[in-house]
Amino acid sequence: MTDRPLLAAIETGGTKCIVSVGRDPNSARRHRIETGSPSKTATSIELMLRDEIGHSALDAIGIASFGPLDVYPKSPDYGRIGRTPKSDWAGFNLQSRLRETFKCPVMSESDVNGAALAEAQWQLDRPIHHLVYVTVGTGIGVGVLQNGAIANGLSHPEIGHVRVDKHPTDQAFSGICPFHGNCLEGLASGPAIDARWGALLTELGENHSGLALEAFYLGQLAMNLALHYRPEVIIFGGGVLDTPTLIEKIRLECLSFLGAYLPELTTAEAMERLIATPRLGSDAGILGAFMLAQRAFLERDNS
Repeated sequence: MTDRPLLAAIETGGTKCIVSVGRDPNSARRHRIETGSPSKTATSIELMLRDEIGHSALDAIGIASFGPLDVYPKSPDYGRIGRTPKSDWAGFNLQSRLRETFKCPVMSESDVNGAALAEAQWQLDRPIHHLVYVTVGTGIGVGVLQNGAIANGLSHPEIGHVRVDKHPTDQAFSGICPFHGNCLEGLASGPAIDARWGALLTELGENHSGLALEAFYLGQLAMNLALHYRPEVIIFGGGVLDTPTLIEKIRLECLSFLGAYLPELTTAEAMERLIATPRLGSDAGILGAFMLAQRAFLERDNS
């Protein structure tokens, strides 16, 4: 081919989907679609893609999707969503639907793995070889890259559902996760914040007790990620992290929880290097989806 491949990138989330098509991901337009029922959302995505490509044919599609998700390419259920708080999506497979509709390779990964991939390897000042990406919004997801590769096991990590110690002032709150109640997602996701106070964390004000509570839970997460993976960087993204001063409070909590156990992580300066916000801002997920599309195209081209 003399031209760059025509790629589609799709980032699906609990409340919105981002769709983008182009030969140059940096200049491709982003389109937002509200996440509704699986059928309605998929139809909206297909219409958006057809409108963008006109009479052209897509060369490959990349999907960075909320989960849980079957991410093993050789599985008969590759791309299928598993048991999820968005119960109407359980069992739905956007990957297979788009593959059949557009007759091109489609690669599917978790949204946080896609974002982690972009944050580590996109056209930035330096690659990051060991990176953990956390998104805190409708749910809590964690993507891990080790030695530059996505670190899945039998499937992608489900670290958002780990248990954490409850804050002394939060004992009466039972958590909102329909599977585990007071797991991390059940205590610290956007819907958990709304269940307590009827507002977004960004609306509560920086002196509200909710900020300290959120930092307490996410600080525990950061500590566990630092101990488990020993990453260069832990990136916190998602709508909840738009709250002013939250990232600073997470760093302080993580520093306290670590208790000077790791010699390289005993200062405030070390916490600033370890715990960061996305270098790509809100584009991390969709650029990760483009990278998945690029990989799908290259794998087809080399097969």
